[in-house]
Amino acid sequence: MLNQRNLKKIITILLILTFGLFSCESEKKYSDYNEADFYEVQGIINSAIPTSNTFDNPIVKDIRFTYFLDYQNPKKGIERNLKMFEAKNGYPLIVLVHKDDENISFYGRVGILENLNDKEKEFLSQHFQIEMDKMKEKTPEYIYNALIKDTIDDNKTDEK
Repeated sequence: MLNQRNLKKIITILLILTFGLFSCESEKKYSDYNEADFYEVQGIINSAIPTSNTFDNPIVKDIRFTYFLDYQNPKKGIERNLKMFEAKNGYPLIVLVHKDDENISFYGRVGILENLNDKEKEFLSQHFQIEMDKMKEKTPEYIYNALIKDTIDDNKTDEK
């Protein structure tokens, strides 16, 4: 038979487990919201790291990103367990931001918005220059020159 002391222990453990289970709220996903509640802003991927679960597919990643690039202090976001092959560090990202709370954001797609403001253009221009400089350091000069020959001078779409 259970004595009073053991019964108190069991009740205490059950209460702790009950409160622990009900207080664990899972993070909301984009699918938990209405698609019309979001708008697109420009962002950049800070890191795209495969999940720590060894059984996950290698394209399943935890993505950290920065958005509202024109803010003095841009916002940071994270989305976990995304199946995104094309997500790489430094890639431009279109972020979905909730209309009522700009702290609620989700990975939209890799890409650049067509309607960037001047601050966003400047941010991305500087970012891409830094990325090009990194690539130049790692790449033999003759290969680097061949890669950028047509992309920099002859392919300025803003001037056409």
